[in-house]
This record gives sequence, C-alpha cells and structure tokens, in this order.
Amino acid sequence: MRLLNSCRLLNSNSRSEILKNARSLSSGVAVTRFSSTSYVVPTSTARVQTSDKSQKNQDLKRFLEEVGTDPKEARYWLRQFQTRESYPEQPFAVVEISPNVFMEDEMLNKLASCLSFLTRNGMPVVIVHGINPVLPSQTDFQHQVLADSIKLVSLLEQHGTKARPVSCSSDVFHAASTSLSGQIPILTAVGKSPSGQTLYIDPTSAAVELAAILQPTKVVFLNTEGGLRDSSGQVRGIALVSSDQVRVIDIMCIIIVKSIRDLLLCLPSETSAVITSANSLITELFTHNGSGTLFQVSEQINAYHSLENVDVERLRSLIIRSFDQDLSLDYFSKIERQLHTIYISESYSAAAIITVPKDTGGVPYLDKFTVSKESQGKGTSEKLWKKITKDFEKLFWRSRGTNRINPWYFMRSNGSWTNGLWTVFWYGITEQHHTLKLVMYANSLPSSFDPIAPHDGPEGRKQLSTNAYHKYL
Repeated sequence: MRLLNSCRLLNSNSRSEILKNARSLSSGVAVTRFSSTSYVVPTSTARVQTSDKSQKNQDLKRFLEEVGTDPKEARYWLRQFQTRESYPEQPFAVVEISPNVFMEDEMLNKLASCLSFLTRNGMPVVIVHGINPVLPSQTDFQHQVLADSIKLVSLLEQHGTKARPVSCSSDVFHAASTSLSGQIPILTAVGKSPSGQTLYIDPTSAAVELAAILQPTKVVFLNTEGGLRDSSGQVRGIALVSSDQVRVIDIMCIIIVKSIRDLLLCLPSETSAVITSANSLITELFTHNGSGTLFQVSEQINAYHSLENVDVERLRSLIIRSFDQDLSLDYFSKIERQLHTIYISESYSAAAIITVPKDTGGVPYLDKFTVSKESQGKGTSEKLWKKITKDFEKLFWRSRGTNRINPWYFMRSNGSWTNGLWTVFWYGITEQHHTLKLVMYANSLPSSFDPIAPHDGPEGRKQLSTNAYHKYL
C-alpha cells in the first residue's frame, strides 16, 4: 500500500517491534522533533485531578447524553468494545483528525472529552493529524502542526488523560505503543527525506498505513462535515466495498474511499472504518444508526435451492450459536421436503432459510433468519434482508414474543399478530382471510429447538434491553 505522495510512513518492522519498544517510554515530558528543533510539552502538571467516582459519573452522563437515556444500553455497548481487552497488544482505534477540526475550538474540546472517555474505559486510541500543505513556508507548516499538537494535548490533559505528540518520522513505534501505556499518542503527519528534509505526509494515508500495522478494532476519520454525501446531499450510512471495485456512487472523495477499501481488505473482518464528524464520535461508535459513513467489505451472499451444495454442519453450528439452543436432530430432513431457498454468506456468518409450505396458499415462510455475533452491527442483516425482499414479493415468519429483535422485524413488516407467546409478521399480503390462515399455520408449528433458548427466558431478558440488542443486529 502506498501513500498518496512518495514518502513512506512506516518501514518493514513488524508489530512485535512496536510492542518491544512499548516499555521504553519515558515519563514526565513529551518531546517532538521537527528538523533540528525540539519542543517540550509538559504532561504531568496539566492533568486535572478528579476522583474516580466523579470521573465515572461524568463519563456516564456524557455517554447517556449522546447515545440515549437507557443505562442498560450504555453498559451493553461498553461491554462490546471492552471485549477487545483480550488483545492487549492492539489499540482500540486509529483516529485521523482533519485540519479543519483544529479551527473549531468547541468541537475540538468535545472531541478531546470523547477520546479521554474511550481511554479511561479500556479503549486506547492512536491519533494522527496533519495540516493542509498550502502554507507559505516549511517553517509555517512546522509551527502550525506543532501548535495543533500542543492544543490537543492540553485539552486531553484538561479532561484527565495524558497525551504525547510524536513525529511520524522518528518515534512512530513508540507512538504506536504509547496508547497501551495509558497515554494518547498524537502522531503528526510529518516525514523525513533521506537527506533530512521535512516532508508533508497526507494524514489520511498515514492513518491508513498505521492501521494496517496495528490492526485496531476501529479506524475513524474525523472532519467537520460528517460522513460522505451522495448527489442529493444525504449522508451515506453504509458504503460497501469489494476487492475489485468501490461500490459508492456520487461521492467526490474517491481516492479516500479507495484507500479505505484497500485497508479493510487487509484487516480482520471484525475491523470497520468510518468517516464522521468530530462532534459525533461517541454517537457513531455506540449506536446502530451512527452518524457518518460506515465502510464494510462486501461479503457475497449465495442462494441455494437444495441442501446438496450446503455445508449442513456449518449451517447447523451457526444456527445453534446464534440462538443459544440445540437444534433438533431432524430439523434439516423436515424442511428439505418444502425447502425453497437458503441464503448463506460466504463465511457462513449469516443465513436465512425459506420454505413454501403446502398449507399457506403458496406464500413463502421465513423459517430461520440468523446473523453471527461477529457479523452483528456491520450491516450484514440488512444486506441479507434486502436480498430476501428482492427475491420474494410476499413473506411471513414468526418470532417469540420475548425476542429482542422484534422491533427490527416490526420495521420491516406490513402487518403482525401476537398472542404473547408468538408474534407473526408478514409483508406483501393485504387480504385479512389470507393473513388469518398464515397466522394459524405459524402457530401450529412445533419449535425447532429443545430446550427453549436461554435468551428467550427471564434470565436472558435481564441481560440486554430490547433497544440494545436491536441496535447490535
């Protein structure tokens, strides 16, 4: 992967070298170098001393104000991202900050608060920033990028988090591991030529290359405008990318999109990238709808009309893991006689099973709709649903009354019926006598599982709120 200019950000050192240097960080002051000049930024005296209890209360208040008013939902999302602590060698996120953000004092202060919140809650970040390379001289450039770094360091420390500005050219490996020692590294997109000349590095390209080495959970590109917009001016919520093309239309920033595509193709499947406003970082990270443009690698979903070419054991395993229940041994032999279509993603992380029972007047029945935990929150369920609705003008299905994804089903159905135990949904059907027939059929079906799923019982209902589970689908 190449930078947009001729300067390389990182050499061939592996991530293990970064970790080896992690323990060698000095404390007390942070030094960043530009040419022959050194600037010292104090990191020990500016930090505001607050009690742990007070800080936690401030964090929770800020979180609830931006995400919502449901404490259960807040705790749920924190748990989802804090699971990354099982990979202590990796930062949670690489965050690139647009130069325009530094010109908005209120926005920058809010961003510093959010970054401090993430760091204190076990989600360390690495910051990358630069400036527009149109300043009249190299000296102006160096002074501006230094001033921006110091400004952000000061704000972060006012919010109780130590930070350290570092030049990409000299301390990149230290910077990459600084976040793992409780400080936020702020990498300035400045490089050095072989002759020692200071070079401008495109900050987006710098962030992309850094993320390729660090393998974070999130890669975030912050600006003042929000996500990428289409020709009508609407923010594109999801941009699907594949190995051979960029599936984004009417967007001017095609170079950025291609860079993000190339990055995602070399990162683990659980990693995602997003472009959003610096005002909306927490909203983007901790809600389903988000506030920017989420980039995802487009995984192909295949359709089968028999079990012949389906890996039945992998499909069974997906269903069991998703529903937390043992699937009956004769499930597949029972549905095979009336099977119409099985949709399965390439990695067997999502699937839908559709049958055409003889007692429904030809209306297809959605017997199973499942998305693995690893693929939830990435738009996989929406992509699978769109494929289904494209192929089927009519459909009905049932769900337990206690199922926490029922709000998601309600949004995608034209009608529903419930008796408390089951809720039957449908779309594309308007005749009342026909819907009654479908409801009677759905209620007559035996359960595919034994015993009843833990997440359908009282104990399961205590774990997550309806909205929380819905948002993570």
